[in-house]
Amino acid sequence: MSGVVSGPLAAVWALLLSGAAALAAPPLAGCDAFSESLRRNAADLKVDLQHSLVVSRAHSDAQVFDLTTNGEVDGTLTCRGDEFLRFEARIAEPAPARRIANFEAMLTAAVRSALGWDAEHAGATVHEMTADVREYIAASRQRGDVYISGKTEEHEPGGVSLGLIYTDTDRALIIVGPNG
Repeated sequence: MSGVVSGPLAAVWALLLSGAAALAAPPLAGCDAFSESLRRNAADLKVDLQHSLVVSRAHSDAQVFDLTTNGEVDGTLTCRGDEFLRFEARIAEPAPARRIANFEAMLTAAVRSALGWDAEHAGATVHEMTADVREYIAASRQRGDVYISGKTEEHEPGGVSLGLIYTDTDRALIIVGPNG
């Protein structure tokens, strides 16, 4: 026996492998789907995405959208056609409890919208990242770093990266697609 799979068994094996690959790397939402889902998942924040005016000497085929909310969470969405390149949501520090709660709601909504996760999975991931970044910024303060910050990253299948950064002046969530 040579170890090469052929015939009906090969078809079953190929189907299993393609199914496993599909489960391992869910596709990142396109920009239109992300925008619609974000508006739905963060409905309390009244999300609005408008074309941004970008003045630059560098040529780019990317479209940039400004994110505004009624909850003092701002951000940008960068796309190439319908391809999701990058999303960033941010708030200024120091922040009152309401703004922080709105930011944390935006984190979960954005992760759900980009990756198609359910609320529980997105919430758990955001909770873990938030706990880590709070620990890291506390350690930065304790060490007396010149630049006080805490940062954590998650790398998801398909080349998608999630980053959460806290400093004394702002907080930011960044989602980067494989081509961002």
